[in-house]
Amino acid sequence: MGVILELDSARRKLADLPEVDGDRMAMERLGRLQAEMAARDIGGMLLYDPVNVRYATGTRNMQVWAMHNSSRYCLVPAEGLAVVFDFVNCEHMSEYLPTVAESRPAKMWIFHIAGAQRARVMADWAAELADEISERCGNRRIAVDRLDGDPRRALEAHGVEVSFGQDLVEYARRIKTVDELAAQRRAAAICTSALAQMRDATRPGTTENELWSILMGVNVALDGDYTESRMVVSGPRTNPWYTEASNRPVQAGELLALDTDMVGPHGYSCDMSRTWLCPPGTPTGEQRTLYGLAYEQVHHNMALLRPGLTMRELAERSWRIPHRFEPFECGAVIHGIGLCNEFPQLVPRKLFDDLGYDAVLEPDMTVCVESYIGEPGGHEGVKLEEMVRITDTGCELVGEFPFEDELLA
Repeated sequence: MGVILELDSARRKLADLPEVDGDRMAMERLGRLQAEMAARDIGGMLLYDPVNVRYATGTRNMQVWAMHNSSRYCLVPAEGLAVVFDFVNCEHMSEYLPTVAESRPAKMWIFHIAGAQRARVMADWAAELADEISERCGNRRIAVDRLDGDPRRALEAHGVEVSFGQDLVEYARRIKTVDELAAQRRAAAICTSALAQMRDATRPGTTENELWSILMGVNVALDGDYTESRMVVSGPRTNPWYTEASNRPVQAGELLALDTDMVGPHGYSCDMSRTWLCPPGTPTGEQRTLYGLAYEQVHHNMALLRPGLTMRELAERSWRIPHRFEPFECGAVIHGIGLCNEFPQLVPRKLFDDLGYDAVLEPDMTVCVESYIGEPGGHEGVKLEEMVRITDTGCELVGEFPFEDELLA
């Protein structure tokens, strides 16, 4: 079948939502990051993760490529504006951004670019950064989000004290500003419009990849970025979870399950999961059982969410999965969401003592509430997930998409 995108419904939804003030959002995010630095007496941050670079500065350039190539970075002092080191001839990408004092070419010591010159490029990189740290940062204690061993040692040779910094960024990102919340709602409007089209297009013979392309197409057409996964699966491929879309045609009477993992405009993620039946057909008893349990888990756990609740308390009160589904239980009961999945995350109760950590829910956090119900040896499974903002008294949906009445009957 040919996929034809319909964008008018999404545009109507967007027209009814508040606009995002990009400059205000960028400056407020920079302020949150610098407040975390000040609290730890950190002179500055060196950021390589393109998601963190975007959070700190508002710059976007070759996001996916930069995720696996350490090609662009920024230095964020505890006071003042950032310096962006961008890909060759890309200084214009940071023009007019209120968060950026200067943009200059990056020194890329990654092997496929530097080759035999890697040691020399790395030495030049470290010398340049050390000079900038001395000039712009209040002290030489620098936090980094990711850095290979060789460049870290090269920087330390200049007397720079390097510490782990991803926790610092995650703490800054955990509370959403007014504009971040608006960006999330706009991403959700695009996502739910795409979901409606995917549901309408779920017919026998349509492939998983064709359905996934609707989500991609609607998002990109409305200035979104990418998806972080491609989990749109059908029938026996719904069990176990974490299988990616293929050219398999969906069959009548099968379940179609998906997890959007969509990164929309301004870089904000909309992470929702739904499962529905491919028509024509009537749901089986087992399909209704799977769906009903997943629905119960999501809504039970959503009802618990409120400011002041700790992860340990939530683990203790969270919905108890029936034993036969426990081996395939979703790895996250809830997780934070912003530019991507983030702090805090709650693992299932059985894993809490070994892998869990305590954190407190706060107003204007955004979290996703997840469920997967499927058992080893089972034919199908159901994935559901809602994205909510923590309010002063509980939580509220960021985006709304209906559940399946025929599977809840």
